[in-house]
Amino acid sequence: MLQSVREAEIGERIEIRKYSLTCKLLALKAVCALCLMISDGYAGSEKGPLHVTNRFPPHLLFLKPVPDSPRTLPENSFEMSLSADYSSTFVNETSAERSVLADMEMSVSELSVRYGVTEYLSLSADTPVFSMNAGFLDGFLADFHKALGVGNYGRETRPEDSFAYSLKKNGKEQFDAESGGLHPGDISLSAKLSLMAEKNGILKSGSSHSRFFPESVALSYILKLPVGSKERGLGSGGFDHGLFLLSQFRLFPSLLIYLNPGILLLSDPEADLSFSNKIFAFFWGGEYLLNETWSFFAQWNYYTSPFENTGIRQLDGDSLELQSGFACALTRSLNFEFAFCEDLTRSEPDFNVHTRFVYRFE
Repeated sequence: MLQSVREAEIGERIEIRKYSLTCKLLALKAVCALCLMISDGYAGSEKGPLHVTNRFPPHLLFLKPVPDSPRTLPENSFEMSLSADYSSTFVNETSAERSVLADMEMSVSELSVRYGVTEYLSLSADTPVFSMNAGFLDGFLADFHKALGVGNYGRETRPEDSFAYSLKKNGKEQFDAESGGLHPGDISLSAKLSLMAEKNGILKSGSSHSRFFPESVALSYILKLPVGSKERGLGSGGFDHGLFLLSQFRLFPSLLIYLNPGILLLSDPEADLSFSNKIFAFFWGGEYLLNETWSFFAQWNYYTSPFENTGIRQLDGDSLELQSGFACALTRSLNFEFAFCEDLTRSEPDFNVHTRFVYRFE
């Protein structure tokens, strides 16, 4: 009798997960259909790159590179965007002195504002809010990985749909993370200075250019303000700095390439961690302009690890994330973008789903 009841409960949970997944897929299809119905596009249809970054929980302590283009806003124009990310992470590793356990699903909402001070200078601010939870996808991910014939990252060693986030050195906990709630992360302020930009095939300097040279180049500086709670692992308690050279190449009228090398200088986190005081970053990506309304992207975001000599591969290893998706012009002032991100080096979430709305005020 008890066995029958348990089998019924398991069957009911499976049906609930299938129903939840079906609802999410239908919601995504509805968003895509809405894009098709109301989009009218606008001239100058470059929309990339996708503005999505690595959401690996241990890296929330530090400033991380975010893909960006060298394009600046027109003078006295204002842009606001709201993004939502959802990711799943599982890491359970131990070395001689340290251990890390991250079993969670995390949602991140981020409000960003940009202002065109002049034709050559734009300022921006990014404010993220985090929520870590046990989630509901463990069963689906187990079935998905089994169907592909790949491992499940060790999730089978813990109870299904449970929460844990712990980073220890010699048995001492470095912070006290908790499930649920909304918690602000570190704020990023940035300034972007255009060094060279194209207008109708002619550079602002007045000279023409070859497609094998960048059509646009800008210098970007980013400052991380220590607003995030270091007790919950959402910040280091110090200021970080980033300097990036942003470039854009137009290989063909409908194909753009973005290349962004950069360096980040990290402050000493107040937690007892082995870390590097600098990160080297390199981003490269492609944007295919189907028309003035639709763009499709494939991009790779790489940076060296902020940790060193911990003995745990997921912490010491560099980060490389594959990001793919699309952007759509819903109106002449409103864009929508979608991205699916997959880890390539295990120093990222197992996956991250990203959506973002961007509205420009002239």
